[in-house]
Amino acid sequence: MTSLRARLLAAASAVLAAFFVLTAAVLDGAFRDSTLQAQRDKLEGLVYSLLAAARTDANGNLTVEPNDISDRRLVQPASGLQAALFDEQARLVWTSAEFLEVPPPQMPGVGQWAFHQLRKPPVFSLSYGLRWIDLQDDPKRYTFVVLEDASSYERQLRTYRRELWLWLAAAAGGLLLVQYLVLRWGLAPVRRLVNELNAVERGERAEIHGSYPDELVSLTQGLNAMIRSERNQQTRYRNALGDLAHSLKTPLAVLFGMSEEPRVPEELRNPLREQVGHMQQITDYQLRKAATAGRRTLAEPIAPAPIAAKITQALTKVYADRGVKFELIAPPQFRMRADNGDLFELFGNLLDNACKYGGGRIRVRISRDDQDNVIEVDDDGPGFPQDAQELLQRGVRADTQNPGQGIGLAAVYEIVKAYEGRILLDRSEWGGGRVTVRLPI
Repeated sequence: MTSLRARLLAAASAVLAAFFVLTAAVLDGAFRDSTLQAQRDKLEGLVYSLLAAARTDANGNLTVEPNDISDRRLVQPASGLQAALFDEQARLVWTSAEFLEVPPPQMPGVGQWAFHQLRKPPVFSLSYGLRWIDLQDDPKRYTFVVLEDASSYERQLRTYRRELWLWLAAAAGGLLLVQYLVLRWGLAPVRRLVNELNAVERGERAEIHGSYPDELVSLTQGLNAMIRSERNQQTRYRNALGDLAHSLKTPLAVLFGMSEEPRVPEELRNPLREQVGHMQQITDYQLRKAATAGRRTLAEPIAPAPIAAKITQALTKVYADRGVKFELIAPPQFRMRADNGDLFELFGNLLDNACKYGGGRIRVRISRDDQDNVIEVDDDGPGFPQDAQELLQRGVRADTQNPGQGIGLAAVYEIVKAYEGRILLDRSEWGGGRVTVRLPI
């Protein structure tokens, strides 16, 4: 389970279910024991009443006078209550109105009781052992057995169990609902924190400002410190790189000016100019590469369409002699999480290459699928060669006729790598080149 609330709810539900099952088992056992004890006490009282009605007949055997029996169910047929008297050889010497065919009764010791619940037929059986001394002082061993139909007990037990589980299920449902509400209330600060982080990612707020419980205060402070540190570090990088570029500009300009001095031999001027220009290109490339911000989770989303529009307007003027025409396709209100300078660098290189090597018709399409932000630049030029992926290496060019150092696509590739994205060089529907850049959402 990836949801913290689901994990807590599942764990608490399992504990609650185990508690209710254990509670039901304990209550069921207690009810059954108490009911059986009440049944036994009732049958014991019946045996005592039979003892009070016991007499010796003319043969000296023990019997029970029907008129002296206190519970009249014993003399009524199909009453569900029967009694019998057995001698020491387990022979039946007296019985009530009817007696069920049951296994031979146990012969408990004198003064001992034996209580059982028989399944077939469903009856309660209580036996009591006694010794009877007649007038001739001749002790004889007897056993009283009382049977009572257990159907009413089983119906009562089923009714109790049904109501018990019904009430326990209702209580469990109520407690689960309360538990869910308590968990929802307890995790509300976490949801609020997630919403604030999403707002920071969308650029709707700069930091986390909400009031949170003590357990989350350290986390929110750490997140705010990380956000501030990331932004300050990016600012320091940009400032340091700007200072470096400014510092290198003057020495390179001096070196280039020295190459124009008349006293410099002619055979040294061209190599000196070439090396100074090469140093300038390398410096620019490495500065752009180091300045790339890359993918940042908490970066403010920006709209790429206005950036692309500004670059197309500028390039339209630069390549006015070639009659370059741009077509920009982008959904309204489209935003993506990227650095403003990185997007300027990316669009600038892609569109400048399309102007240089295309036939004058360029289309820029910005879209989004399930996983990536997609930028496509199509032109109507000659297209890319078969080994097009080599163009992503610095210094490799497809056209050596136009000026340049071959670092445009390489710079784009470095930006795309910094955003953990992908770049694909393909053929457009016009037969020219197509560059597809996919940046993770």
